[in-house]
Amino acid sequence: MEIEDIYGLIPDFICTEGCHECCRNFGVPSRTQVEDERIMTFLHENSMPAGIASGNTCPYLNATGCSIYPVRPLICRLYGTAPNYRCIMDVAPLRMLHADEEADIFYLYQA
Repeated sequence: MEIEDIYGLIPDFICTEGCHECCRNFGVPSRTQVEDERIMTFLHENSMPAGIASGNTCPYLNATGCSIYPVRPLICRLYGTAPNYRCIMDVAPLRMLHADEEADIFYLYQA
């Protein structure tokens, strides 16, 4: 299963416009080697420097939001959609993932 297939298992989630609380409070998002390669390719193709972590803010957060949004890692995509990753601003998709679905996604992700 490809990473895009795994991403496809996650419900659509629309953040409150202008909100970047999760990006400010949780530091550098964890990612696999595949995701890191996707990010590095995206940065290179867009003539962007690699982000440098500082405190709890994601290095890819800029004034308008996520600068790597098309290639953001699974943890960023999962945030707000799963029981263990609820949005701190109480925003949720129409259908939250069930705990079993969340576990299945992580199983596939780590495989």
